[in-house]
Amino acid sequence: MRFVRSFSSLALAFVFLFHSILLAAPGSQKKSNGPRLLWAFGAIRASSNPPKVEPVRTKMVLSSGDKLKMMIQLRRKCFVYLIHRDSQGDFTMLFPYSLKQFDTDYQTARNYYAPKGEAWFQLDSRTGNETFYLIASDQRLLDIEYTYEKYASSEESKKQNLAGQMLSELNMITETHLASSEGVEKLADKESVLRGFERATGADPTDIVALAREISFDNIYSETFVVDHR
Repeated sequence: MRFVRSFSSLALAFVFLFHSILLAAPGSQKKSNGPRLLWAFGAIRASSNPPKVEPVRTKMVLSSGDKLKMMIQLRRKCFVYLIHRDSQGDFTMLFPYSLKQFDTDYQTARNYYAPKGEAWFQLDSRTGNETFYLIASDQRLLDIEYTYEKYASSEESKKQNLAGQMLSELNMITETHLASSEGVEKLADKESVLRGFERATGADPTDIVALAREISFDNIYSETFVVDHR
């Protein structure tokens, strides 16, 4: 599967299986002190007129030409990773836009979109399972970062082995902490996400901020979206 900007011509159909896992390190004595981040995942159907944003739901079916967009806003300092694994087993880090961003353009109370700006991902005709990993941590996940950097910069002949290592590390994060989940989610106050430029220009009917929900956690939070693309 390929992702493209909303103004390009690629398209596809998805059936979404949504699987949410809340994580906290075993034995941790830390307590959540308010939400750590806001998260939104929305879709626009090509058939909707006028365009209407819908939240991505369990077993949601989308058709060719439908669009997807994600939003992340840090409420308190943490490190957020949004990673996509396509039907061919290839990985793409959708957020941060580059790992250098953690040391440069990484601020609280700011909306970060995937893709950036007003563009949307438009779904093409490839089929197979697609997986999105949303992971937030109170510390940088250096093993994941190192493996992804190696994978992204490697020759095609070496990518398969590195992809297997990447998948193993992602699975280990969720499986290790599953039994001690303590995350908390709730719908976000709309005023908390409509800031700056978005608020000054008025409500955009195709903006996904209205779908945002607050996520609170202690050490690690993970949410996995498994997509059955038919």
